[in-house]
Amino acid sequence: MKKNTVFALTLIVTGALVLLSQLNVLHLRRPVWVMLGCAVSGVFLLLRSRKSMHRKGLLGGSFFLLAAFGIMMMENGLIPISDKTGFGMILIALGLANIIYFIFTRFRFSGLVFGLMYAGAGSLLFISYYDYLDWWSVSGFIGLYWPVLLILFGAALLIDGLRRQKNKCDDPGQNTVSGKEAGA
Repeated sequence: MKKNTVFALTLIVTGALVLLSQLNVLHLRRPVWVMLGCAVSGVFLLLRSRKSMHRKGLLGGSFFLLAAFGIMMMENGLIPISDKTGFGMILIALGLANIIYFIFTRFRFSGLVFGLMYAGAGSLLFISYYDYLDWWSVSGFIGLYWPVLLILFGAALLIDGLRRQKNKCDDPGQNTVSGKEAGA
């Protein structure tokens, strides 16, 4: 599916839903609109990623679908609605989307590290909502061990660079000698 087609279909579906709401056929609250918008955008981006060689749209599509799922859980009372749980849910969705993207593409190891960091931060926010967490002990732990994040991110960048270098060496088009150089 071309980029313009996905955008056009998104506009058509959004317009149809808004029209049905204005005609009083649909009576949806704002969170449901956000959930539907996220779900429709996520589905269209995932459909786009299936046809793309580099899986363009997979990261965004999985993020939007996971965000829609989180909003649905909040709307149905499965997750309490608060700033901590809302922001935590967004961070967890972003982290899981990065992990899904890494699993399907194996493109950048740093994406996996970012995914784990986002999901971990979001989980901390969720846990703090239920008061299972003493922030003073967590802040001491983070204050002592935050350099581990630098080490993990640096290692991920190093691995990405080594993989890129290996891919350049494995590419047969890069190592061919032109006819001029072969005759000399």
